[in-house]
Amino acid sequence: MTSTDKNSPIEPRELLGMIAFFSEALDGNQLDKLAAGARRRTFAKGEALTREDEPGASMFVIESGEVSVRVENEPDLVAELYAGDVVGEVSLLTGQSRTATVTAAESVVAIEIDKAALAPILAAAPALVERFAEMLEKRQEELAHIHGGGAWGMMLPGDAETHHLIRAFYGAA
Repeated sequence: MTSTDKNSPIEPRELLGMIAFFSEALDGNQLDKLAAGARRRTFAKGEALTREDEPGASMFVIESGEVSVRVENEPDLVAELYAGDVVGEVSLLTGQSRTATVTAAESVVAIEIDKAALAPILAAAPALVERFAEMLEKRQEELAHIHGGGAWGMMLPGDAETHHLIRAFYGAA
């Protein structure tokens, strides 16, 4: 199959390049390296991508399908996410526990990016810590605006602490 075939999966590099979380922080070479370290995962309907309060060091970019986001003390569904949405970015960047349970509402294909894929990029360009800290803060503001207050039960620390958490998790100075 070619990438023009409607049924063929999108290449990870192409998908990551369309996601603002990465395209606004990384240059083309960095995106290539990140995509090379990413892996495609499939989840059956009802299967969890993440579980609230469990450790995590990866994030997912939804390639196809739909996921449901729930938090323990919220009776209602917090969010439904679709192709192009991301989950788990806080865990990927800081190593903090998962803030929500994300479950496949139907068959899902996602690109998983883990610490091992991102670490060499951050080691080669330590200034990216600042960009990613800004992206986390921007993402939290967007979630708070959409879902109100402390979206998904997640309260991010202040700017300086976010930088510290990322640096500590990746062993950067």
